Amino acid sequence: MLLQRILDVVMFLGERGLAFRGDSEKIGDTHNGNFLGILELLARYDPLLQEHVGKVKSAQEKGTRLQAHYFSPESQNEFINICAAQVRNHILEEHKVSKYFAIMVDGTPDESHTEQTTFILRYLTNDGEIFTVQERFLAFVDCFEQSGLEIANSILKTLEKYGIPIADCRGQGYDNAANMSGKYNGVQQHVNSVNPLCLYSPCACCSLNLCGANCPEAVTFLVWYKLYTTFSRAVHRDGIFH
Repeated sequence: MLLQRILDVVMFLGERGLAFRGDSEKIGDTHNGNFLGILELLARYDPLLQEHVGKVKSAQEKGTRLQAHYFSPESQNEFINICAAQVRNHILEEHKVSKYFAIMVDGTPDESHTEQTTFILRYLTNDGEIFTVQERFLAFVDCFEQSGLEIANSILKTLEKYGIPIADCRGQGYDNAANMSGKYNGVQQHVNSVNPLCLYSPCACCSLNLCGANCPEAVTFLVWYKLYTTFSRAVHRDGIFH
């Protein structure tokens, strides 16, 4: 029952994309983050959790080690990984029913300067009456290589890892960079050589950026749109704008 309470807090924070940890790991510290803070709040109304939180706080004050209290960063990461695995398994089962899919892949460096490549699946689900396009995040993959061949190999290996046959892929979407969109050595060409039915479509947002870079009229429109939305959000600014 204690683990259920902790797991509920993990899922609550995960569903809302909130940070777990703060600057401290001490019970009672106002800077100990959302995870410990919520558990402390719930402990006020839950005798079982209150007793456990009290034991952890007492051990921290005495500087002693309390076995298996499940509040440590390592335990939090383990709970997060377990929840992530359950969500991923649901996505894979949902995809198997749909069979055909498209992939979207993009990468960006995070705060640790690690290139995080994002894999997203798009497929149709049918509830018996209507079809719905589902867009599901599958995984982050560290990809330090930037050549089209290396990224394509990373995509194929990731799909193989999760048991997703590339033969069922019917679409691929990336940005307009040469290593991704190039028709000779780009990712799309290397993937297409494995499965000719996997058609490439450039990212619409990236294409819009290129439009702005090459079309002054589009830039002017976006600037005026930004000005309008900025002024219209407050009464006194809206009066100035008009």
